[in-house]
Formats: sequence, C-alpha cells, structure tokens
Amino acid sequence: MAATFAPASAEQPSEHAFEEHTGEVLLRLSAPALAELFAEAGRALAELMAGDDRPFTADGEPESVMVDAPDCGALLAAWINELIYRSETRKRVYTEFAIEAADEQVLSGKIRGFVPTHLRTPVKAATLHRLRVEHDQHGYRAEVVLDV
Repeated sequence: MAATFAPASAEQPSEHAFEEHTGEVLLRLSAPALAELFAEAGRALAELMAGDDRPFTADGEPESVMVDAPDCGALLAAWINELIYRSETRKRVYTEFAIEAADEQVLSGKIRGFVPTHLRTPVKAATLHRLRVEHDQHGYRAEVVLDV
C-alpha cells in the first residue's frame, strides 16, 4: 500500500498549541481522527524543534516507523520519543507523516524530514506527566509534556 502524505482535513482541521514552563513545554493537540492526532503531534514537534527554519521542505526517501504501547497515551509518548530519537540520530526534523495504521496500541506509517540549519528548541523527550488522550464525538484531544 502506497503512503500518501496529506495535509489536515479542511472540514475539521487539526490543531496544536504550546504552553511553556521552565524546562518543559505542554503540548495540546486536537484532531478529528486518531491517525491525524499522531500526525499533528509530529508537525508540532517539528515546529518546536525547527522554529524559523522554514520552509519545512522534506527530502529523501520515506522512512518506515512502527511503535507500540499498552495504551493510547503511552503510544502518543512513544511516537513522539521515536521522532525525537530519529531526529537526534539522523540529524533530521520530520515534517511529513503518512500514518498507515493507528489504534489504541500500535501505530505504523512513513515519515520524511529535512536537515535543519539549527535547532530552535532541542527536545529531550515526551513525558508521562499530565499525559492524556480523550475521544468524543468531535474527535481526539491530547496533552503531553515535553522535556526541553
């Protein structure tokens, strides 16, 4: 199955916002679907890390990624931590996400990124502190604290 990189839905766009604290950032996310929540988390991480290093023009071949966890909140943290690990080891910031499968415990897809000229905010990890993922008739909302 070919991966398709697509922007957020125009009907109900995904969103993210940051709330900064000393040594950490609270990331708030919302999206109409679970897969889009994970993609939005990736886009937010890229914005936080790369900042004004725009445009975010991904290059190179897509990389396959798969993470699993015991629940949806832990899966969100594992996803973000996988992106951070890959950013550190491959010296790239990931900006394009094709989530091929996502449920409460497993996520798989393809990612692409770019080599930034510098990092605005190095991110150490997604933490379990204040971590939450909620679902209702409007979609998904989540909060995750990032250690910076």
